[in-house]
Amino acid sequence: MTNNIKSSTISGHDEIQAARRQINQLDQSIIDLLKKRFETSARIGRIKEESQLPVLDNDREKQVLEQVAQHDSDAETQKYLQNIFQAILKNSRDYQHQLMQKESK
Repeated sequence: MTNNIKSSTISGHDEIQAARRQINQLDQSIIDLLKKRFETSARIGRIKEESQLPVLDNDREKQVLEQVAQHDSDAETQKYLQNIFQAILKNSRDYQHQLMQKESK
């Protein structure tokens, strides 16, 4: 009986470790994509500044959040993905503001 408990614990531990390695790989991919998104956001910020447009575009942000919901067929995770994208959008705006402040100095 002890052997069964030990072997299932080891097996569970190995499964967790494998899943964590997969999470680490996914996290790296997310980081790479977010870096590209921030680079593109910076470009958009420069265009907005040159065109004297506000950083916040409520219609665009609404559109992005709607797209997130459309691309996720799992109703249980839609709100979580939208929360994540709301944070991404806020951080993109903050980054654009920061770059604009640097350029105006």
